[in-house]
Amino acid sequence: MQRSLILKLEKWAIWGSVIGILYLLRHLFPLFFLTFVLSYICNTAVKGLEHRIESRRGRLAIVFALLLIILSLIGVLIVPRLITEAAGLARQIITSEAEQSDIAQGEPVEGEEKEHPRSVVAQELKKVLDNGLISLVGIDTHESFRRTELYDAIIDNIDSTLGSLGPAVTSGVRKFVNGSFNVGTQFIVSVIISFLVLWDLPAIGKRLARFREGRTSEIYAEIAPGARAFGMVMGRAFEAQTVIALVNTVLSCLGFWILGLPAIALLGAIVFFCSYIPIFGMIISTVPAGILALRTGGFPMVAWVVVIVIVIHAIEAYGVNPLIYGKHLKMHPIAIIVILLIGEHVFGLWGLLLGVPVSAFVLKYVIEGAEWEGSDEDEDSGIEDAESGDEVVKA
Repeated sequence: MQRSLILKLEKWAIWGSVIGILYLLRHLFPLFFLTFVLSYICNTAVKGLEHRIESRRGRLAIVFALLLIILSLIGVLIVPRLITEAAGLARQIITSEAEQSDIAQGEPVEGEEKEHPRSVVAQELKKVLDNGLISLVGIDTHESFRRTELYDAIIDNIDSTLGSLGPAVTSGVRKFVNGSFNVGTQFIVSVIISFLVLWDLPAIGKRLARFREGRTSEIYAEIAPGARAFGMVMGRAFEAQTVIALVNTVLSCLGFWILGLPAIALLGAIVFFCSYIPIFGMIISTVPAGILALRTGGFPMVAWVVVIVIVIHAIEAYGVNPLIYGKHLKMHPIAIIVILLIGEHVFGLWGLLLGVPVSAFVLKYVIEGAEWEGSDEDEDSGIEDAESGDEVVKA
């Protein structure tokens, strides 16, 4: 009994120390996370080329060369357009038609009454209100109602409400652009680190295996199986979600292009990043497209955007998700919503990104008590295979 209690206390102390170290390094977590996901995906690609190219380092060089080419094309062709479209979207949201007329035609004539400028969204809502009143009471009654104080009060309330939302939307666009630059910088650093890690992965695996013996054997036996299983769950989840995000982005951009929406590159980037957030990502990514559709073609265009989004996510839910995910991370939508709400409240953006995979891991291995995936023998065989591939390179 006493021995069992001591073992439990030792396990809690080991995991408590690991959590404490991770907390101290929390500022580097985005870099660690990007490096892990990129290393997992690239290592999967390297293994996929095994039947074609025998040399492991040769396969690794090809994978990262293709990755650098893709990143270069994105930096040259997409990023400048993304910046331009983000600035244009912010201007469209906060600039009114009256202000645009002043810029084009100069200052108004002295003594001429200048109508209070209204945002584009406010003008569209005003049109909907006027059309609804005309169909309800007739054009003559509507013209009389437009000259009343009640009508002015309704319009002023619409203007004030949308005016308070304007700075928030502008700030959100600005944060998105700044965050994209930060993520891009960290992504470049993670590409370098992941390449160095994968290049020398067999030697790293052998050195880590030494912790099985000696004073660290108990710590290794407690942490290594769980860490390996957690890494596999996280890696599979984000590898699958990356494929789903690419499919969503391509289909969404195609639909937006058919509708004739502007700023397709910006909308595609928003769709891609929001695709990593289950359920809520669809809603978040639809808002900017809906605003642009309202500016371009009014509410009928917004309706078409909603139809396209529903069709795309129906394809994702019933076609892409079952094909890619299989039985991994299969959770009830209500449970996902609860996890996302709690994760966003406690951990912010990282709670939205990691809440579902972490909860799936806890449910499968901690609550249900499933066996850890992978084994030391599999790891050893993988290291031996990689070393044999490196020997071919040296030869």
